[in-house]
Amino acid sequence: RHGHGYTTYRSTTMNIEQEVSTWVDKDDPIKFVKLRLSNEGLMDKKLTLFEYTDLVLGVFREHTTREITTFVDEKLQTIFAQNHYNNEFAGRVAFSGFVSKQDIHSISYSSDRQSFIGRNQNLQSPQAVRDNTDLNGRFGMKFESCAAHQFSIELKSGAIAEIYFYLGEEKYQEKANSIISKYQDTDAIEQSLKDVKAFWRKKLGGISIKTPEPELNVLMNGWLQYQNIACRMWGRTGFYQAGGAFGFRDQLQDATAACYLDPELTRKQILLHAAHQFEEGDVLHWWHPPTDRGIRSLITDDLLWLPYTTAFYVANTGDNAILDEQIPFLKARQLYEGEHEVYLQPEVSHQQESLYEHCCRAIDRSLTKGSHGLPLIGGGDWNDGMNKVGVEGKGESIWLGFFLYTILDDFIPIVKSYNDQNRLSEYRSYKKELKKHLNKEGWDGEWYRRAYYDDGTPLGSSQNDECRIDAIAQAWSVISGAGTSNKTEKALFSAEQHLVSKQDGLIKLLTPAFDQTEKNPGYIKGYIPGVRENGGQYTHAALWLVKAFAEAGQIEKAISHMKMLLPINHSINSIDARKYVVEPYAVAADIYGEQPLVGMGGWTWYTGSAGWMYRVILESIMGITFVDGNKIEILPTVISSWKKYECWVRNRGRDIALHIEVLNPNKLSQGSITASLNGSSISVKNDTVICTIPDRPGKHQVRIVIEE
Repeated sequence: RHGHGYTTYRSTTMNIEQEVSTWVDKDDPIKFVKLRLSNEGLMDKKLTLFEYTDLVLGVFREHTTREITTFVDEKLQTIFAQNHYNNEFAGRVAFSGFVSKQDIHSISYSSDRQSFIGRNQNLQSPQAVRDNTDLNGRFGMKFESCAAHQFSIELKSGAIAEIYFYLGEEKYQEKANSIISKYQDTDAIEQSLKDVKAFWRKKLGGISIKTPEPELNVLMNGWLQYQNIACRMWGRTGFYQAGGAFGFRDQLQDATAACYLDPELTRKQILLHAAHQFEEGDVLHWWHPPTDRGIRSLITDDLLWLPYTTAFYVANTGDNAILDEQIPFLKARQLYEGEHEVYLQPEVSHQQESLYEHCCRAIDRSLTKGSHGLPLIGGGDWNDGMNKVGVEGKGESIWLGFFLYTILDDFIPIVKSYNDQNRLSEYRSYKKELKKHLNKEGWDGEWYRRAYYDDGTPLGSSQNDECRIDAIAQAWSVISGAGTSNKTEKALFSAEQHLVSKQDGLIKLLTPAFDQTEKNPGYIKGYIPGVRENGGQYTHAALWLVKAFAEAGQIEKAISHMKMLLPINHSINSIDARKYVVEPYAVAADIYGEQPLVGMGGWTWYTGSAGWMYRVILESIMGITFVDGNKIEILPTVISSWKKYECWVRNRGRDIALHIEVLNPNKLSQGSITASLNGSSISVKNDTVICTIPDRPGKHQVRIVIEE
């Protein structure tokens, strides 16, 4: 059973009912595993329990295991470990131990991995468990390390035993001892679990919805934002990408979704990323705390997510003061000629400027033009795998043009408010020319092209045998507002015809997949056809296409396509679940699109798709956005299959709960809109309801009715 912040496993073996619950404390750096054993049989039992933990304290266990020093504190029933060779983490103390409410016997310990597992054995049947003798008590270093505990308990018929295991790490031994001492009281451990559950209930309960689509409700009411915040923003790691790095574009996008529940979290994220921008305006593609070593690259979209997210945050919250926050730049050597990226240790510059200036430097650096009047793709845009398209510095990106147009559209009013006349003139002029070139050189006849290679060969064109059409250029032609109406209508039609497979329940990123093409677009061609970006469903991009359908007024189609993307609908029965393989409650970054792997999920959890799915459902399908921190704009979704949908908004810094109810009693596909707040009529402008959130604490009701 998976919950927000915890997981519980239950099983029964030989009349022993076992329940294992695991969670991480809300504040302290410690993970708990609670084992509850219940003897359901008629016979008394003597049980021997083993706990085993691999120690890494570095990147690869096989590289660090003989560098780890271990010792045991038998009074605390805890094994400690340190790796003094572990770079910036040298000297930190890891610990593994247990406490029990029951009397325990025959306690033994070991940090000798080979002794526990056995020569040529494995953890499915370790030597120590098969022999059931005391562990050898070996500690120190220069052998393969682990942390292993063994003890026995008596469990009478009908009796219950509860044992709590913990794993943690601290900077100093004294701090580690303090945390361990705190949790020698099992009531403190139980309180930790209660606090975790309460924390996530409050965090995720800020917005909840109810629609006629139950699978959509389940994901929106907790799981999408849990994945977005816990995994993407805080953990920054997953089963398929155990990294921990900040991606410049990644967490900024995640922060836009988090803004609906925790605007302060978004604010901090923006300022953090601004502090990882170089004086020249480019940014670290990704970096690892605490040293901030990372990659300086020629990727061209990274830096633009700073002004994008900043403009989104200001519009959402009304916090214009963030634009004047003073933030230092980074400095480091620039890339050499012909160098596409470099891993380096930057320094903090003495130069600091306002967030406004940071955003403008990102935009200024991005106002490039190739021979077709389109921005240069550099070492790759949003699709890193297309890193060879513009390797000579001449290739251009149509998608990047639409994205840059969006940012200019959002940021020009901010520039105007600063009376920054030179930039205002330059941005307006570039935007005007960009729109012209996007609709001329970017257009292929039935859809928008994706890019141009260095030699001027188009990509994402009917001229291509592979990657004839790409989803994100079509999606952002609508999202940006830069595409002309007749062209965007054709583009969405073409995207649906070529990229949407209702039979397989997939929306592909591009088609056909790269395989035999002579042109080398980059490492995307290294994936086999149909896998990840190379012709599979890349859910991040698929959601942008759904957003485009919704914003183009094709709302029924948008909902139909969104339901294809919901992970629950890929596991609706046992046959589908066996094909899909991965979790139905976490969004998958990709789903394979070619036989024999069609429908198999790729990596889950660590994907920006969770945040974007949340935004697309709330903003584009339900039509709900926040403005200036104290207003909500609602563009009611008129869906003939939906008689009613609801949204509750809570925890916006005041003790206020706002219930939004959209009623379509006659299931109309279009109609006139009336609205009221607490029974009093409120204005509707261009079919949009603008509701100022009341200052008065308590419950408030917004009622919107769609009638003929």
